[in-house]
Amino acid sequence: MSLDARVAWRLAVPLLVLTSTALLLPFGWRAVAILGECVAHGDGCAIADLTADGYYLEAAWNTLWLAALSALIGLAIGLGAAIALLRVPRLERAVTLLASLGANFSGVPLAVALLLLFGAQGVVTVTLQALGLAPWIDLQGLGGLLLAYVCFQAPLAALLLLAPVKMLDGSLEDAAATLGAGPVLYWRRVGLPLMLPGLVETFGLLFANAAAAFATPFALNGTAAHVLAVRIAALVSGDIFAQPELSALLALVLFGMLAVVIGMTRWGAAWLRRRRA
Repeated sequence: MSLDARVAWRLAVPLLVLTSTALLLPFGWRAVAILGECVAHGDGCAIADLTADGYYLEAAWNTLWLAALSALIGLAIGLGAAIALLRVPRLERAVTLLASLGANFSGVPLAVALLLLFGAQGVVTVTLQALGLAPWIDLQGLGGLLLAYVCFQAPLAALLLLAPVKMLDGSLEDAAATLGAGPVLYWRRVGLPLMLPGLVETFGLLFANAAAAFATPFALNGTAAHVLAVRIAALVSGDIFAQPELSALLALVLFGMLAVVIGMTRWGAAWLRRRRA
């Protein structure tokens, strides 16, 4: 069964209206309100507070590189797992189940698990100290956040890449083997170039998944986690006093970051597909 393009657009109208009402209109309204306040009050607006020092800009930078690096690491681990399952297909059901659990294992449960392993009294930390070795990771720092992000990024990447890897034409690998190419050369010259558009799009999804994460950094470090999602929540609740205008501006910065990265990855994937065709 196939739908006419006009009918498909009509069916999508309710979802588009809901998305516009719930997401785009509030962001547009807040953006206009912030710009109007800056025009009216000059230096006393949220944009001036954002650029007054590097504190909030540093949070934006931390969000950007943590999301990008965790997405790349998760992509590498997930791709390796998906390729390995081609060799051992009987493990696909078990690995898919574990990956589904891991992709949703975030927030408070993940923070508690990491603290039990790598916290000040964690199993790994105490064991290393008993052996006379220094702990190798600090959960209170950005390295701890990176580890936490990778813990749910890698399983999600494996789930997203399993289907594209399985869709590769097996005859291509057989032809490469006939010509004397081993598995490494096949994946470097044939498999990965064919999967590159899917890898780019998956990177965009993983980036958005990490950049918008709030529960995991907050459960791990509380308001000390210096990323945009936590800073937005802290400004709304107000440890000393609330700053809803600055919180709205940071939300716009995060929204713009996600829109740019997702838009670039979608455009890049489409360009790669056109070039391959």
